[in-house]
Amino acid sequence: METKKRLFIGTFLKTDKLIENYPRVKSDFAGIVEGKWVEDWNLHFTYHFLGEVDSTNAEKLLADLKPITVEYHNPLVLRGLGCFPNANNPRVLFVEIFDSQNILQEIHRNCKSVLEGYNFQLDTRQFHPHLTLLRIKQARRREFREKIQKYEKEDFGQVDSFSVHLIESKLTPKGPIYQILSK
Repeated sequence: METKKRLFIGTFLKTDKLIENYPRVKSDFAGIVEGKWVEDWNLHFTYHFLGEVDSTNAEKLLADLKPITVEYHNPLVLRGLGCFPNANNPRVLFVEIFDSQNILQEIHRNCKSVLEGYNFQLDTRQFHPHLTLLRIKQARRREFREKIQKYEKEDFGQVDSFSVHLIESKLTPKGPIYQILSK
């Protein structure tokens, strides 16, 4: 029986400023939201979630994505907090990622072109690059709306380069463990 791997294409991204301010953000939202905060070493954004992939396809996919899974020298700005789907019914709290060159959209499209040769059920929603901080189970809506407005323009820093990876996600009771497959 062939083993399967739970895969996604993503970028790990953090700045000193984000890591420095993350405890303050958590503290500010304490008592307003309940949910699972992402560990700071796991902060990333996802271009495409692929789900369970057999080992043979994972190897082929790794080769097909090789031209895309590289380092990009392009500034990304982390600024402000947002939420999905909206502040009246928040399910995800995230940091906005701004990319003046639109390279992230291009990477997303290039990945999608490669993935079309496979049988993946890709997300059809518009790609919105963001760093998930919290998966929300419950929120006190009014307080949440007020708090998120406080962080609307908060500067969380900038990176000058980043890398795209094929990543395996192993789910554990303590949270996911990520392993980069593309080097």
